[in-house]
Amino acid sequence: MKWRDRLLTNFFWRNAIADIWGRSEYGNTRGNFTPFFQYRIGPYQQDQYLYFSKEPYVVQYKNEIFNKLCGYTGYDIIKYLEFHYSAFPSSWDLLRFLDYELVERLKATNNKSRLAKLQAARDWVSEKTIDLKAQQKKDLGREIQREVRVGVESIVQTSATPSQPEIDKLVEIIARNLSGKIESLLDETEKGIRDITSSFVTGNIQLNNQNHKEKLIQLFIIIKDIHAPSKRMGGNGEPLFGKFANMDIASILFLHFDAFKDIKIGTVQTEVGKQAVAMNESSSANSGKLQEALQEFFYR
Repeated sequence: MKWRDRLLTNFFWRNAIADIWGRSEYGNTRGNFTPFFQYRIGPYQQDQYLYFSKEPYVVQYKNEIFNKLCGYTGYDIIKYLEFHYSAFPSSWDLLRFLDYELVERLKATNNKSRLAKLQAARDWVSEKTIDLKAQQKKDLGREIQREVRVGVESIVQTSATPSQPEIDKLVEIIARNLSGKIESLLDETEKGIRDITSSFVTGNIQLNNQNHKEKLIQLFIIIKDIHAPSKRMGGNGEPLFGKFANMDIASILFLHFDAFKDIKIGTVQTEVGKQAVAMNESSSANSGKLQEALQEFFYR
């Protein structure tokens, strides 16, 4: 038994080590992790794989995923995520892994550039989740049609033999009816969510000019990113908000602004993410002045 394991076996030393150095439940076994992102052992190369000189520990592996992600900008971040997403066998598992990891890392960093890139990745996770649900719905429709075909053919085998076009038409009618019921169920579910949110005390803020919707989103993004001056400027760089994500902006717009109430909240969140990426790639003088004015308002 290693000395560290001996100490951890003793409850007193286990707590003492946790209080002084913190506690990690990750073992010292290399390669003891699920390879969500593809990696290779060998010299570093300029491609989308992760590279290690030898089999990595789990913390090394996870950190490299996001360090490499932050080495990209704009659409290259999405291409990097798509590269590994397409190779992993379980799309849902990969999306859940990224979602939980990104939430933790977004809270742990104050670096503005890194925050924007991690948030762009989380917005991509949200978009992929929506796409995956839509694909599941299509697959379910095809599965229903297949099952109906099998059932119809088994029935007609015991009766007068109909023509193949008649069978196809019967299958189409039954499948369409079933798909309609599923569609209705999904619509009722969404309506139920809207009915619940409509019972909340929500606002009804209305824009005079609908062309200002994008500017409104950008304003909330700027507010979300307000932080104290950096240490170099005599501050501590601390964000104004302990937690304020793009999903929170989408919720505010969806619940309180008339222009967004008829749009699905997932669509609103996607648009917020796109605006955040666009603002990060092309900063304007006006937004920079507004950021400085808000920082001065809160911290000077």
